[in-house]
Amino acid sequence: MKILLTISVFLSIHLSILAQSEVFRIDSIPSQGILLDKGWKWHAGDNPDFAKPDFDDSKWEAIDPTKDVMDLSQIPRNGKIGWLRLKLKIDTSLTNSLIGASINQLGASEVYIDGKFLIKFGSISLNPNKIEAYNPSSEPTKYNFINSRFGNSTEVILAIRFVLQPNILYLKIFERPNPALKIILKSAEHLNNNIIDSRGYDSSFSEYFRSGILFILGLLHFVVFIFYRKQKTNLYTSLYYIFSTLFFFTNIILHQHVHSVKSRMILSTLIYLLSFGMSLSIITTVYSLFQFRRGVVYWIIVLFPFPFFLFFIWDYKWSSILVTLFPIFMNIEAIRVTIVAIIRKKTMAWLMMSGVFGWTFFYTLLILIRLFSNQNLVHILVLQDTLWSLSFLITPICITIILAREFANASNSLASKLIEVQQLSLEKQESLLKQNAELQAALLQGQTIERKRVAADLHDSLGSTMSSLIYTVNAIDTNKLDEQEKNVYRHLKQMLDTAYNEIRLLSHNLLPEEFEKQGLAEALRYFIRKINQTKTIQFELSIDPHLGRLSPKIEFELYSICLELINNILKHSKATEAKINLSKVTPPLGRSAVAGGGLNLTISDNGRGFFDNESDGKGIKNVKARIESLNGTWQHDSKPNHGTYFTISIPV
Repeated sequence: MKILLTISVFLSIHLSILAQSEVFRIDSIPSQGILLDKGWKWHAGDNPDFAKPDFDDSKWEAIDPTKDVMDLSQIPRNGKIGWLRLKLKIDTSLTNSLIGASINQLGASEVYIDGKFLIKFGSISLNPNKIEAYNPSSEPTKYNFINSRFGNSTEVILAIRFVLQPNILYLKIFERPNPALKIILKSAEHLNNNIIDSRGYDSSFSEYFRSGILFILGLLHFVVFIFYRKQKTNLYTSLYYIFSTLFFFTNIILHQHVHSVKSRMILSTLIYLLSFGMSLSIITTVYSLFQFRRGVVYWIIVLFPFPFFLFFIWDYKWSSILVTLFPIFMNIEAIRVTIVAIIRKKTMAWLMMSGVFGWTFFYTLLILIRLFSNQNLVHILVLQDTLWSLSFLITPICITIILAREFANASNSLASKLIEVQQLSLEKQESLLKQNAELQAALLQGQTIERKRVAADLHDSLGSTMSSLIYTVNAIDTNKLDEQEKNVYRHLKQMLDTAYNEIRLLSHNLLPEEFEKQGLAEALRYFIRKINQTKTIQFELSIDPHLGRLSPKIEFELYSICLELINNILKHSKATEAKINLSKVTPPLGRSAVAGGGLNLTISDNGRGFFDNESDGKGIKNVKARIESLNGTWQHDSKPNHGTYFTISIPV
């Protein structure tokens, strides 16, 4: 920030005593301002007369207060007060101009113009413990001016009472000097209310822009790491962006909001630590990106900051040089790792090499400009700021692109693998369905063979035995029997006839010839006709004329279900009437048979119903198992003395 100090004076008063041998002449003020770096006199000591314009300072020693504070041995750092004086000669063309000044200092000061107190920065005290150094470079702009017209010249004596605060550890920020006192004069038309650093350049926008970009990128990488923790490169990259964001944010605070010199030095230390964190996180990212083993070189880089701070306190200049060179050493290691990655044909290694070389180029160019160019020219400052941004952003952005490419490749690979898995699953499902169909066909064939065998055994073996018994009983002479024996004979003969008929019916119904030749419908019709001939219960059978032939498994299972439920009715219901209905359900318009079509089988009677303890019998369990094997559903309703009602739905 600019602290505008008025140094326009009445030029009609001609000073009679001007003992200074050097005069800083001002004929015009360019837009970038004039640095007051010549003609200064210094004297260690404190006397109010030093501020008077007629004081003879010819025996004072010459000094350039704009130099680094550590290069000015004349200014004590033990809290002793001294004075600076400068004679200014202003051209008459600037008589009516407002001249302001921005001040950048590392001490506390009181400013006097021609013996008159103008402004004070910090706190000056004879007690060293009460001295507070203050840097006004980032304060809001102030205007203090006097308008007058004079003759041919203007001569002004600028006197500054100055002292350095003791026990402050001065730090250089990337080779930027720490001037003891630096004053830049500027004309009013080139002053504004923006936050401007001591060099006269407004860098606030670029600082905020860099911080915002880095924060967003850091947040994105951290979120990606949270969801995919296997890729730790995203974590290291996010740490770099976070350190960078804190670095620039701290730099903003340092140059725009902090005036205490001691606090500024503390923030400078924090900036150094953050710069080390940035360097370590970027080299760790490169190692992780290319899966490079962390050897001796890596751990030397990691441990370097710790002994550095001891050296930092011991030597002011070399410590700053090491801080400046450390990123270059780190980048050389990054180049080495990247070259090895290229040799190993790692993906996108060439892009990483471009980013690393780009960082090296921009950072080296930035250091050279800082060392050998005029730091007060605005276009040089703009160039430096641009190179600073590029050096910070180019390498991590390349890493972000590489990680994004890897993520895209991983996503495409996963999508391809998913398609392969789905295809394999489909093929496996088809294979299982085929095997299941083969097993069901084999099971059906086995059941058919077994039923044929049981039917044949019943008909040939047990049927023959029953025929022999009937023939033997018929051979008995009933004329020789008394009345009681005749009754037993008739009852026995009736029982044998009934058993023989049931064996014949059972052997036929296990797998009737009609079932194999004509299918389910004709087998059920034949079965019901036989029942209606031999039993007192009458069955009513209704079959959909559009039913047609079904798959062998469905026909076999439905026939078995009908046999089981009809057998239950015959044995337990004591019904006189029963109904069987087999119908085909047509799917709704626009839907396939699988989506809405199927078969409905209903069996009901008017008998006594069955109770819960009977519903869990083996016969009902067999019915449930057969329905489930067909992926069907069933419902039943049974009430005492109101019969039973079964509804079975089978998808086709």
